[in-house]
Amino acid sequence: MKILFAHTPPDLYGASKSLMRLTSRLVKDGNEIHVILNDKGELGEELIKNGIKVIIHKKLIYIGRDKLKKPFSFLLLLLNLPSSVYQLMKIIKRISPDIIHTNTALIISPAIAAYISRKSHIWHIRETFTEFGSLWKVYRGILSFLSSKIIAVSKPVADQFISEVTNKKIIVLNNGFPAAEFTPVDSVRIIKFKNDFKLNGKLLVGVIGRIKFGRKGQDVFVKAVSLIKDKYPNVQFIIIGSPFPGNEDHLTMLKKMIIELNLKNNITLTGDVVDIKAAISALDISVLPSALPEPFGGVVIESMAFGKPVIGTNIGGTIDQIIDGKSGFLVNPNDSNVLAEAMEKLIINENLRLEMGNKGRELFLSKFEFEKYYEKIKLIYGSIEGRVNS
Repeated sequence: MKILFAHTPPDLYGASKSLMRLTSRLVKDGNEIHVILNDKGELGEELIKNGIKVIIHKKLIYIGRDKLKKPFSFLLLLLNLPSSVYQLMKIIKRISPDIIHTNTALIISPAIAAYISRKSHIWHIRETFTEFGSLWKVYRGILSFLSSKIIAVSKPVADQFISEVTNKKIIVLNNGFPAAEFTPVDSVRIIKFKNDFKLNGKLLVGVIGRIKFGRKGQDVFVKAVSLIKDKYPNVQFIIIGSPFPGNEDHLTMLKKMIIELNLKNNITLTGDVVDIKAAISALDISVLPSALPEPFGGVVIESMAFGKPVIGTNIGGTIDQIIDGKSGFLVNPNDSNVLAEAMEKLIINENLRLEMGNKGRELFLSKFEFEKYYEKIKLIYGSIEGRVNS
């Protein structure tokens, strides 16, 4: 089978990792895979290493939330759309794929090009759009019209399409994570991570992900830390990750908040780390304090796969991942008091940490392991191969 994927941005965060896992396995099984990116980036380098053909298309337009809120940026996006579609149609004609698979809802030109070229198109929806109201109602109609199938990464993501997409078109399919990627990390790597950031001898509570105020919840985490830091001097709190390019002011605001709350000695900002598996393995407690719904946070599954208890907010795809009180805790978003209470329960109780971590590992293997995901996605491909959008 010949499949053409489209994706941006070319980083190595959640959706990109999911793409890399899927395309690498498809190539291994003898399929011809091409991936269109707007820039090579870290993702492009990794894809090429795994035998995947990468095509750079600079006009692969990303409909970020910032563009929707800035009239000029949105207008520029619309003006560039015809050129992007035309160039993609030429790529499609040259490659002649059996299926075109758009890996994010935030790029639209591949779907339009697929429709005009009369090619089967899958749209992988990894985002939530409920805050956009009537604009989302229009856009979800476009998503439906331009797709043969829509894959939603969680039930809350699929629920956004109620009354717009028939049950035959939308499919809920949680991301899959290969168990082989989550074998125990060598202690030398964990020690190195701790040494690099002077974390030895501390119980570690960490947040991993893009830094974004009002969305990812690092600010809520910082406020929660301020409520309990004096009670637990043996605990170090960590924020791992960096802002999305263009959002560097979010890191500046976070640093300012940490200083204002006198937390400079309690919270470590690592930025992006090279050995993220060692970082996760070093944690005693993993926290996903998102203020807005996460479609399907990969860091939750990765933490569970390494046997870590996870605290997440009770919105979005996180409710599909954590069994409250069993593999971790679900707390209300934007509530630093409740988050602090949940962290305390795990900080003071080592047995509970171990119990929840073990339950999370079991849940990962039974529900989120890659092989089950892969078999389902192959069935989806087989059901639409050679069929145009309808």
